[in-house]
Amino acid sequence: MRYLFCLLLACLCNTTLAADQLPVRFLLTFDDGPDTGTTGSTPLIVKQLADNPVTPGIKAIFFVQTAHPIRGGSEAGKAQMRASCASGHRLAVHSGLAAGHVPHTHLSADELEMSLISGQQDIAAQCGEAAKLVRPPDWEYSPATQAVYRKLGLGMLLTDVNARDGKIYGWHMSLRRRSHMNAELTQAKTAIEAQKLSGVDGVIPVVVTFHDTNDYTAAHMTEYLQILVEEAGKVGLPLASPPFYTDGKAAEQAAIQRSKQVVYSRQSWP
Repeated sequence: MRYLFCLLLACLCNTTLAADQLPVRFLLTFDDGPDTGTTGSTPLIVKQLADNPVTPGIKAIFFVQTAHPIRGGSEAGKAQMRASCASGHRLAVHSGLAAGHVPHTHLSADELEMSLISGQQDIAAQCGEAAKLVRPPDWEYSPATQAVYRKLGLGMLLTDVNARDGKIYGWHMSLRRRSHMNAELTQAKTAIEAQKLSGVDGVIPVVVTFHDTNDYTAAHMTEYLQILVEEAGKVGLPLASPPFYTDGKAAEQAAIQRSKQVVYSRQSWP
């Protein structure tokens, strides 16, 4: 009887400990697309998110350039935006300018506001509802740009883990992707242990950023998913089940909550 009592007590203690240590769920985000050119990177990524051995049916948030003539401003780009939404992914504003990837800090408050409204309208036209999130190009923001985001009801989402695949110029490989992810996840673990990252619906959303305009990323997306899970285990990050978001609305709500917290494991961007 004493043995059974001790066993029950141990189980209760372990349950309490586990409840205090919320598991991590990766919130995948992609910047700069849609890419529907000769490589077709965005549809290739969407296909792998849907069908992979790690977590089938992953849903992500795509921060799009809605008016750029070879991105969301083209007919093919608009079709891809519709297809991404139809697949359960969520779209958010990266740029609403025809010029595309212009830092928001380079625009006046009026120019920025008009561009973001345009971006929201472009997304609504393809997906049926306006975007709720924004990510500033080149990660450049200021109190003035944040005031505009708030005015329009847009949450600014940065990142915890940056794949840095937007920095590959002419060299479409990433020989250090595993060690880099390990370092980024170690930083995330440190932030979680310091209680800097808060839970949302029983998990800690860890925001991971890729670029869906990178054909290497597109060709190796399944491998990146495997690397994230494997390296999380190596650094001691407990993962939720499933380890990635499989519901687009839940992913968006988690992103909105993270945008309100304004705290990330990364201390600088990119």
